[in-house]
Amino acid sequence: MGDVDLDKMVKKTQDTLGRIVKKPPLTEKLLKKPPFRFLHDIFTELIRSSGYMKGLYGDSEMNSTNVKEKDSKIAFLQKAIDVTVMVTGEQCAVRPSKVVAGHEPEKTNELLQLMAKAVKNKMNTDEAVQRVLNGEKPGSAKPPTGKKGDKGEHRSRDKDKEKDRRRHHDKDKEDKKGSGSRDRAKERSKDRSRSADKQKEDRRDKEKKDREKENDGAK
Repeated sequence: MGDVDLDKMVKKTQDTLGRIVKKPPLTEKLLKKPPFRFLHDIFTELIRSSGYMKGLYGDSEMNSTNVKEKDSKIAFLQKAIDVTVMVTGEQCAVRPSKVVAGHEPEKTNELLQLMAKAVKNKMNTDEAVQRVLNGEKPGSAKPPTGKKGDKGEHRSRDKDKEKDRRRHHDKDKEDKKGSGSRDRAKERSKDRSRSADKQKEDRRDKEKKDREKENDGAK
């Protein structure tokens, strides 16, 4: 990016974020090569004055003297980038490692302009802050934000499954009961048939004996 383009980026940052952040002063010199301490002061001032990103940093991180190491500086910047991308829905190609090294001032200005847009539009960062603190990254599936909603959905599905199991179980019991009733009915029918056959046989035997007695009497 040429100096002319960078000048335009810096002017835009001053016209947007400069209306919100008065301290530290957003000078052209600092915006053309933003040092970490300068960015730290901007972020913490935004939190104090507007509530933007509130809760994202602990008390220790809010004090720049405690954010000295390169890794801690990168982590500090990354959290702000992630929250801003989440709430605005816009991509930001700024790389914390480059910012800490003093590179990519134009992309750093893009980030500052996105922050100004979010504050101006009064975008709520509470949910995004919580998601970032939970280790989420922009673009990742929204967890169970409430994970509560997801848990309720899972519980609902579990209840449906349980109802299905009960219905199948009850149907099996009814089928078995019906099958048992049919079997018993068949058995009773067989018993009645056997009883009728026995009665017929007994009558035939009786008639036979009666005829034999009659024959004997005739003789």
